[in-house]
Amino acid sequence: MLAGMAALGLTAFLMLLYPSLVLIPVGLVGGIAIVWTARRVQGNGAHLLCALLLIEELSAASFLPLQKEQLFMVRYPLLIAFCAVAAWTVLRSPEIWQGGFFDYFIYLSLGVISISYSLLPGYSAARVLAAILMFMGVVRIAREVTSREDIENLLNWFLIGTGIVWTVILITSVTMSQDLVWDVEEMTGLVRFRGIYGSPNSIGELAMGTIAVGMVVWKSTAGWKRWALAAQIAVAFGSCLLADSRSPFVALAVGGLLYLVWRYRFRAVPIILVVGAVGFLMVTQLDPEYLTRGDVTSLTGRTDIWNFAIEKIRQRPLLGYGFEVEGQIMQARDFPIWWGPWEEGPRSSLHSNYLSKAVSIGIPALIFWVFFFMRPWLSLLWRKDDPWNLKQLFFLIVVPFLVLNFTESTVGDCRYAVGMIATLCWALAERQRLAMKERPAVAAPNQTIIVTPISSGLRRAS
Repeated sequence: MLAGMAALGLTAFLMLLYPSLVLIPVGLVGGIAIVWTARRVQGNGAHLLCALLLIEELSAASFLPLQKEQLFMVRYPLLIAFCAVAAWTVLRSPEIWQGGFFDYFIYLSLGVISISYSLLPGYSAARVLAAILMFMGVVRIAREVTSREDIENLLNWFLIGTGIVWTVILITSVTMSQDLVWDVEEMTGLVRFRGIYGSPNSIGELAMGTIAVGMVVWKSTAGWKRWALAAQIAVAFGSCLLADSRSPFVALAVGGLLYLVWRYRFRAVPIILVVGAVGFLMVTQLDPEYLTRGDVTSLTGRTDIWNFAIEKIRQRPLLGYGFEVEGQIMQARDFPIWWGPWEEGPRSSLHSNYLSKAVSIGIPALIFWVFFFMRPWLSLLWRKDDPWNLKQLFFLIVVPFLVLNFTESTVGDCRYAVGMIATLCWALAERQRLAMKERPAVAAPNQTIIVTPISSGLRRAS
């Protein structure tokens, strides 16, 4: 005991002389806590989903004392700690080698191959590693689902994660420097709320994920939980307005309208007209310039970027330029805009996930992704049976995701809140599609055999 006390006293004395040494015990304690937490959540898919959401949303936050180039030191060790066991479990299961899961694995393998010719090989390697780990984690979570109740539990824990993130955003918006919390556009001078993120659009994407999942679980939520859900949706809605992120609202509206048409058929038409009229009147009365703010004809400059990206795709249509390094093509001398958010290299966004995939690993890979991602949903919409009620998830979560993918590229493969929940919904739909294909073969031995005089005569002859 005396030796231990002496060592502790010597350590404290050294820390007083050299304050930077405090980071050593803090790092050790933090590492032990991370490993312990990672082991604890492995046995529960809902807890793992919440943990992965927090890693994705908070590991690049502006309140971390790191530069943008150093944030990978937080995200990747956490992803490895929380997803390594899940990846090993999934690779040992036969499900990953079947149907769309194997297709997705091939798609990510194309990303691995692209490292060999990428504009930034190290960046592509890091991005594809994160995508593989997240995909394995999502598949591991989806494999636990056996009923609609399990899906509701996953969605509720997803909302617990977003609730924590919104709490952090609200606290930091008051405690952090306002220069970090608010973003001023160089072209228009518009002030937009960005919270803990580097871009206001990230606030909109988190808001879309929160509102979409909230609409799915609203009916099954009651009591104080419904009040808490309503508060979270209100915070998400208000933050999205302050961020002036309009694309998520358009995406949610498209998904909601299609859901109403699917649910109520022609009876939905008057509902849609009333909701549309009320929404339009509210927007025009509260903020008449909201719908026309900025250069709407070019989607606030997006079409100029897209034309440049399409020209670059024509130069390398089959292989692309490397997994998720599409922003690097903007460093070319013929790029029309040389200032602002377009000069951040691979961290710059093309504001279209479909173009990003084509630029990254080629047009064939983009077509392949659209094929295997849409296949389970088209199969589901063709069938009448839907034991897990996945059609609701398709219209309220996946459709907005697909719409937002036209104007944003940060909701890619299993990334951030929207990408994670959309990929999870896809994994559930693919599991159901594969189960429906196998059901006739499993049911055949249990079918009743009708004995006829002809069949009995053939049996005696044999």
